Amino acid sequence: MYFNESGSSKRNDYMTAGASLIESERQASECPFCAPQPGQVAFRTSDVIGIWDGFPVTEGHLLIVPARHVKRWDDLNRAEQAALIEGVDQGRALLKRLFGPDAFNVGYNDGQAAGQTVSHFHIHIIPRRVGDVADPRGGVRHVIPGKGNYLAPVPATGAPDQLATAPHRLALISGGEDPLLPHLVRHIDDAAAVDVAVAFIMESGARLLLPHLRDLLARGGRLRFIAGDYLDVTDPSALRHLLDLDGQVERLVFEAGRDSFHLKSWVFHQGDGHGLAIVGSSNISETALLKGIEWNYRACSSETDGWRDVIAGYDALLNSPRIRPLTYDWIDGYEARRSRTPIRQAEAIGVPEEQPPPAPEPHEVQRNALAALKRTRAEGYSAGLVVLATGLGKTWLSAFDTTAAEFRRVLFVAHRDEILSQAMETFRQCRPQARLGRYDGIEKDPTADVVFASVQTLGRSVHLERFSPDYFDYIVVDEFHHAAARTYRQLIDHFTPKFLLGLTATPERTDGGDLLGLCQENLVFRCDAFEAIDKQLLSPFRYFGIPDEVDYANIPWRSSKFDEVALTEAVATEARAQNALEQHRRHGGTRALGFCCSTVHADYMADFFNKHGVRAAAVHSAAGSSPRTSSLDALRSGDLEVVFSVDMFNEGVDVPSVDTVLMLRPTESVIIWLQQFGRGLRLSQGKTHLNVIDYIGNHRTFLTKVRALLGVEEGDRALALALESIRFGRVELPLGCEVTYELEALDILQNLLRRTSEADALEAYYLDFRERHGLRPTAQEIHHAGFNPRSTGHGGWLGFVRHQGDLNDLERDAARRNAAFLAMLERTPMTRSYKMLLLKAMQHADAFPGRIGIDQLTDAFGRLARQNPIYSRDVSVSLDNRLALQRLLLEQPIAAWVGQAAGAEGFFAYEHGEFVTNFTATSSERPALIDLTREILDWRLADYLRRGRNVEDTEPHLVGVAETSPAWTGAELWREYMREQIPPLYGHTFSTGSWNQGFVVQGKDVFLLATLNKDDLVEAHRYEDGFSGPSQFRWQSQNQTSPQSRAGRIISGQESGYAIHLFVRATKKRGQAAAPFLYCGDVEFADWHGNQPISVTWNLANPVPAHLQRLLKVPT
Repeated sequence: MYFNESGSSKRNDYMTAGASLIESERQASECPFCAPQPGQVAFRTSDVIGIWDGFPVTEGHLLIVPARHVKRWDDLNRAEQAALIEGVDQGRALLKRLFGPDAFNVGYNDGQAAGQTVSHFHIHIIPRRVGDVADPRGGVRHVIPGKGNYLAPVPATGAPDQLATAPHRLALISGGEDPLLPHLVRHIDDAAAVDVAVAFIMESGARLLLPHLRDLLARGGRLRFIAGDYLDVTDPSALRHLLDLDGQVERLVFEAGRDSFHLKSWVFHQGDGHGLAIVGSSNISETALLKGIEWNYRACSSETDGWRDVIAGYDALLNSPRIRPLTYDWIDGYEARRSRTPIRQAEAIGVPEEQPPPAPEPHEVQRNALAALKRTRAEGYSAGLVVLATGLGKTWLSAFDTTAAEFRRVLFVAHRDEILSQAMETFRQCRPQARLGRYDGIEKDPTADVVFASVQTLGRSVHLERFSPDYFDYIVVDEFHHAAARTYRQLIDHFTPKFLLGLTATPERTDGGDLLGLCQENLVFRCDAFEAIDKQLLSPFRYFGIPDEVDYANIPWRSSKFDEVALTEAVATEARAQNALEQHRRHGGTRALGFCCSTVHADYMADFFNKHGVRAAAVHSAAGSSPRTSSLDALRSGDLEVVFSVDMFNEGVDVPSVDTVLMLRPTESVIIWLQQFGRGLRLSQGKTHLNVIDYIGNHRTFLTKVRALLGVEEGDRALALALESIRFGRVELPLGCEVTYELEALDILQNLLRRTSEADALEAYYLDFRERHGLRPTAQEIHHAGFNPRSTGHGGWLGFVRHQGDLNDLERDAARRNAAFLAMLERTPMTRSYKMLLLKAMQHADAFPGRIGIDQLTDAFGRLARQNPIYSRDVSVSLDNRLALQRLLLEQPIAAWVGQAAGAEGFFAYEHGEFVTNFTATSSERPALIDLTREILDWRLADYLRRGRNVEDTEPHLVGVAETSPAWTGAELWREYMREQIPPLYGHTFSTGSWNQGFVVQGKDVFLLATLNKDDLVEAHRYEDGFSGPSQFRWQSQNQTSPQSRAGRIISGQESGYAIHLFVRATKKRGQAAAPFLYCGDVEFADWHGNQPISVTWNLANPVPAHLQRLLKVPT
């Protein structure tokens, strides 16, 4: 019996132990710490493993685990416990070496009640950094939320935690090491409305707070601001900054008179009815907000009656009879009074005198652009385009250029409110005393010195009619997209400013907005990103093209963009986010901007990065966004590593230390891609380069990225050449720059290209443009892309458009009824601008089709001709002599249009002092006919202006009366000409046989026609031509030329009397068509060597301008 009982007892113990062992083995087999992945292991000893946490609290979060599967601390033997303590020391040393943290949290969760979730004992080592939380006091006490910081009062149960984001929870903000500004910023970021009342506001304080107040207003918040004039201390410049705020803002001033007004209070209203107030001693100055010993008391709505008292006091102040609206008139009067009585009281009450900030100065590129603008106006141009890379300060350039006294009223036009607000900030710094105003859907101030207008509002006829055409002296037009072109055209056609400036960062106009066309084909100055990097004005970059695993073929494409919901579902996935995180860790730096396709995508990316130990925020216009300005401040300081955004940082972000750009979305627009790329190109101390991580997917919209990065011309052939150059490492980049595409990404791009012949190139470009922009290109845009709109195989441009199905019903009817007129308009030769300009003047007078008196037509023609010096030079009489101009119009373009010898009969007549169209249109068709006619006129005039001089058309004359012109004396320096346009400029006749070569002798004129990039030329024509400096050109003769030949004697000057003209182009092709040559002036023989061929060095009379040196590959 005993044996049996004893045996049974031992057997039961054995069975129990065996069951425990089996369970332990089962748990071990399922334990993530017993068999960690190789990439998870930080270090390993015989007793301890260091494992990177899969869900890190901060970057570098490390777990120290025993090698044996043990659940609790008490289950460890003494040797294992000692090994774990040694493992903690080893782990801390590793983290210090790899991440350099400021401190550590070290601890373990022992049991389920303490939060243990993995049944394998582990010790956490969490690296900490200064600022990674607002108030770290309490440390591990925060394991029970709300119990961590015993130094701060606890809000009442059920009330919102109004101090959750404040630097600390104490009621007293004491200044010095506890400055007021961080508290104000956090509370502004959390508020739905803010009420302010201060005795003094200085410009230094305004600069610190205004960005955060703008954020409040931009997200729909409300601001009421009362400033005092006590002792005349308040800075008038700070008050003007308040007037620049846009949104729900009420600006008031308290007129103190002889009484004291020492109020300093802030009231922050939250959307749930709660809030808090700060009342104390700090006025709004840099000293008071950041440096001084200032006491300010904070009262929460959930804690004390003080909150209600402050609210009541502010309401009473609003009703004071001394409250006045803050206006420009009030500020001007206050400033005049203040200047008559020098302020000394301010120092007596502890407000230090502030010097105004130094006036901004243009940098080198801006100075060059300003000089070019001055020259172009001196030449007689009333419009011009400037191309400046993002980061070079396009808006600053316009602010500098408009300060001249002759430009009394300025209009700045853009299509986004954000651009207008940022432009106002820039202009305010250049014009501290100017009256700046908005003209948009909410506010309309047409009387300001500088009006910042939304094109969607001002471009409407009902608003344009309120302004006379000459109301503005200077108009600035920011770059825009194709869809907005018609509205911009209407606005620009209405006004006649002294000068119109177009601004863009897009060198090749691939977005179709065609700003150059609206600027009279006058490219005044250009400095793209590559040139600016060469000049060390922008940062070098390293670009990484990453293949995107998303199948974009399955995402609906509507209205020239992907469906946002479907796109978000495709890109906001764990797999893609994990890949982005890996790419960032592999290629990125310490401060990154990530561009996302939607608010959901941005929130998802920020959450994913945070969960994996990378401090990130999402900034967008929807609810739940992190505060814009504070997030950027945190990125600058290093408290954040990545800020993800949606359409928030395309313009106006000034964080030079950004060293990484994550392109996580498709981009349909070259303009937007360049803006995002440019966010990281600013120079910053310690920054060596920008990292660009760009995803490449299987949709043609991704070809936009290659076009933007390398400045590739339109058309798939140019893209194919660019991709081939990338694949074989032949891309020319600025010093310090790299472009690396993964081979799979290159294959994706090449598979997107359409294989087309030269004959099909125009149609391919047309279809691609329509797909990308949702609208067809105009004839002018086709012309700018390097194609001839006449050469379509469909009888002309409009026939081609009709064949593509892109004329609406009214346009089809107008084109059919007026087919002969429109066809003639496309083909009629132009030896002068007269004829087209005459019809354009008729349209400007709203008399086409119809009749117009000769006096009105003469005035309209004169206004247009004054806008461009080429038009003015066409007119052989003074534009101010109305009778002479009228006589010229009658004898030239009017006579040409009514002439009968070449088939123009029936289209126009001149009778009883009126110029008349002999065709009409119904009221419904008339707008369509006007638009089709304007499209042809714009194209024909653009082609004429591009030629630079009036060149006789080689087509047969269709209008019987020729337009006479004086003899030409040569080409204009630094203008482009097609090969066939060059000989008439010097009185010679073009023939293909004589001019299809690089060395042409015509009489006493010698023409050198050099192509710098020889890749498209046959081997026999790959002469070694190029600039050796801004004033010297190396040129190689044809292979048969010797020094003793006639050509050799002409080159060396042995045969005297020859003028040698140098024409150069960078490449043979521009898009699908022949590229024009740039006239570089006359050259003189300097030196030569060799024989058959001869290598010659020429001296240029005029050095190559700085803005053309990169294009022409001039060594610097």
